[in-house]
Amino acid sequence: MITPQTTTSTPELLRNRNKAVAKSFYRQLKSEGFSHDQIIELSATLLDLVNNDLHKEGPPIEL
Repeated sequence: MITPQTTTSTPELLRNRNKAVAKSFYRQLKSEGFSHDQIIELSATLLDLVNNDLHKEGPPIEL
């Protein structure tokens, strides 16, 4: 299980980390034989899961 680490990172570092994780995940899916359509479907499913979690949590907290 991947757990996010709490650090004092700049927004740029966070964007770079997110991009690196996304590229790695994409490469893994391609190496496992996922088609482009399957990757898009999986991405939509991930977004649905995040959306469902956000609705369960209530309104976002202002920082």
